[in-house]
Amino acid sequence: MKYKKIFLSTEIPDEKTAKSKAKVDVMDILEREGYHSVYFPKVNTFMQIVRFWRSLSKIVDRNSHLVLEYPCMPRKRIWVITTFKFLKGIKLFGLIHDIGDLRFPEWKQMSDMVFLKKFDGLISHNASMTMWLRERGYKKPVVDLNVFDYCLKDERNFNESGVSGKLKVLYAGNLSYTKATYIYDKKLDNLESFQLCVYGQHFEKDRINGSRVSYKGVFNPDAPNLPEKYHFGLIWEGESVETCTGQYGQYIRFNNPHKFSLYLSLGLPVIVWKEAAIASFVTENKIGFTIGSFDELEKMGETVSDKDYNEYLSNIHQFSEKVRSGFFLGKAINKLTT
Repeated sequence: MKYKKIFLSTEIPDEKTAKSKAKVDVMDILEREGYHSVYFPKVNTFMQIVRFWRSLSKIVDRNSHLVLEYPCMPRKRIWVITTFKFLKGIKLFGLIHDIGDLRFPEWKQMSDMVFLKKFDGLISHNASMTMWLRERGYKKPVVDLNVFDYCLKDERNFNESGVSGKLKVLYAGNLSYTKATYIYDKKLDNLESFQLCVYGQHFEKDRINGSRVSYKGVFNPDAPNLPEKYHFGLIWEGESVETCTGQYGQYIRFNNPHKFSLYLSLGLPVIVWKEAAIASFVTENKIGFTIGSFDELEKMGETVSDKDYNEYLSNIHQFSEKVRSGFFLGKAINKLTT
């Protein structure tokens, strides 16, 4: 049987993290959009390549197209599939999860652009990432995703109903000192208008000196069941509470953090660094506010009103429904491939 739309799936980490959640959601959404999923194995020998090409040849014709997530490791697989699509005269589209050149600029490796230019079209995170691609010579079609989906069957919201009292701010992610250095910053103890509640792996309790950060454990990303409600979800990365610094801090100038999608799915308005790529999306849609430092968060905590907060909640509702249902990827892949 031949298929017009084929999704090449790769390994999904056997762990309950944002990385595995994102890949599972992509497969589920694309299958709902009519894609036939085919596992793309790690091909190490010539005979493995030949066997994969033969099996794939049985289900494609000249009207078919392929979709592959990027990055795809080992990178040899990209050479394999781009050779196949050239021989068959079909198109290969890419969905970008991460770009190593942006995330780890100090790494000495073959540039991502060598591989990204082999795709016939790309789904980029946002306009900032798309501009980066264009500046480096990518001339084929690009569609901005704008928001990663976060599929949930549970439609419960975990937002507070008003903003009286101290703000409760949720941060979810990798909590290691090297990744989220700022949550261990002693300067947090001088801020009093909010409580930072953190969820995730690799929390280093011994580095916490005060009471401004409260560790809440981990939750199942496929079925978040938080023990309490929060006012906002926080998007902040890097080494300092004064601005987003370091490689992780700078990366959010270009990417859509998956935690943003988590917060939307939970019904939470967001607080985001004002220079992050998603900052304009947040302000334009009035689903939260931007800050340049935690001192600004301290002031916002004292001045944000119930009227402001209720407007955020009203606007969040439509986005919660969309990310839970897979709206954004469905829209982007159809725009790219038609």
